[in-house]
Amino acid sequence: MRQRLRRWFAAHRRDLPWRRVPRQPYHVLVAEIMLQQTQVWRVEPAFERFIERFPTIAALAAAPRAEVLRAWQGLGYNRRAVFLHECATVVCQQYNGVIPPDYAQLRSLPGVGDYTARAILAFAYEQDVAVVDVNVHRVLSRFFELQATEADLLPLPTVHRLAAELLPRGGARWWNEALMDLGSLVCVRRSPRCAACPLARCCASANSMQPAPRRQRQEPTYRGLPRRLWRGKLVELLRQRPVWTLQEIACALFGTPTSADLEWLEALALGLHRDGLVSFRQDGRVGLPSPEEEAAKTSAL
Repeated sequence: MRQRLRRWFAAHRRDLPWRRVPRQPYHVLVAEIMLQQTQVWRVEPAFERFIERFPTIAALAAAPRAEVLRAWQGLGYNRRAVFLHECATVVCQQYNGVIPPDYAQLRSLPGVGDYTARAILAFAYEQDVAVVDVNVHRVLSRFFELQATEADLLPLPTVHRLAAELLPRGGARWWNEALMDLGSLVCVRRSPRCAACPLARCCASANSMQPAPRRQRQEPTYRGLPRRLWRGKLVELLRQRPVWTLQEIACALFGTPTSADLEWLEALALGLHRDGLVSFRQDGRVGLPSPEEEAAKTSAL
């Protein structure tokens, strides 16, 4: 399995900007935060622009939150930009600007969960750590046990155990990246390309899975749109102009807003304020976070 996968990876590996040599832990951190819930093809150009604007973690930490949110444009899930900014601040304050090569210290950083910590250790520091994203989860599930449909997966703890057992010592970086690339390019979620897979000969699920039934995503909506999209629309307005009244935002979003629209919009803005994405001021105006709020948040961190 390792030999076949390594030969395939040598010929088909993705040339992603955060993988280039020499590896920069800061680049890996930015990329992994951006890749949460966002496709690689959308992240690549955004990553290049972001690194050009904030070339070091110190530059990111020193930037105003509003500027970081503007640079995040096009990626969605804007709270990730807040986490990344807070993470950079903590690294500069507590670790002299060096992203720590230690799992427990990484997990203590804002926005860094188990997966992101493992990814930084494996990809930036070449530590022998298994990294299980959605692609690795899918590849190993299908390889080791027949999956009835394309949506079926083994339990995540089982896959974590398998990934740790398979990990070639000293080869965590290429191994994890190869599994991810295989899942992204060949062993895809729907209609996997088993004929092109280097592991098909010994894969338990090759050419055997049935299409998965499509399930409608359940999430809070308003006027037929998911709340997460309304959050993105509001932040996008604030990127265009720094300060708005609720009435102005409501008119921009709804055309002719009702009292129910204004009440719902106020609750939406308050939620964004709690998440550090906007500033909801005492006079009722809404804007991107102010330097004063950032300073208070930083002191709390």
